[in-house]
Amino acid sequence: MSTVSALANTPRLPRRRDSLIRLSRKLPAPALFGLRLVARRPRRAIFSAASIAVAVMGLVAALAVHAAVDNKFAHFASSGGLVNPDVPRAEQVLTAITISLVTLAALTAIFAAFATVLDARRASAVTLALGATPQQVRAGLIMAQVIPALPGAILGLPLGIGLFKVAGHHLTGLPPVLWLVAAVLGTVIVVAALTSVPARIGLRPPVAEMFQTEPT
Repeated sequence: MSTVSALANTPRLPRRRDSLIRLSRKLPAPALFGLRLVARRPRRAIFSAASIAVAVMGLVAALAVHAAVDNKFAHFASSGGLVNPDVPRAEQVLTAITISLVTLAALTAIFAAFATVLDARRASAVTLALGATPQQVRAGLIMAQVIPALPGAILGLPLGIGLFKVAGHHLTGLPPVLWLVAAVLGTVIVVAALTSVPARIGLRPPVAEMFQTEPT
């Protein structure tokens, strides 16, 4: 990227169509503010969703391996057979890799939340000046991270199942549906919890001080 292009890298202005305006009237203030932030930085939202999808993919694959190994242990225990010792070892390796992916996704969510909060300081100040409460603005900043996290977590489900089928070899079976639903909902809840800290820190300065920041 050239220096001129970098200096001209302004946020994408959302298109104000009549249908979108009519729809936005029915949304609560936090959801409207969060959607506007996502629309201003669509590439950041895509990267955040991709990061969450990779983390959920590894988590679902690990859950599938755990479920398949448990079924295999139960089958061989009832029949008096032996299990290949490499299977639980591979299960432990996959669990370690999954923990690393989840940790990286958590760090990515925190950094993306801080970047969103910094970029939205003037927009947050305008929203506060127009009558929104700090709780509504904070909820909108959280929504800006939850909105891309939800489709990313949902996309991670088939990716994780596909990864298990490709790398599972002789393992069969899938985790219970309740585990998969808990993985998606838990991911979204964790993202919301991680975002709440940067959102709370970013709204500490007075509105007048937030207005003095350079527009981004």
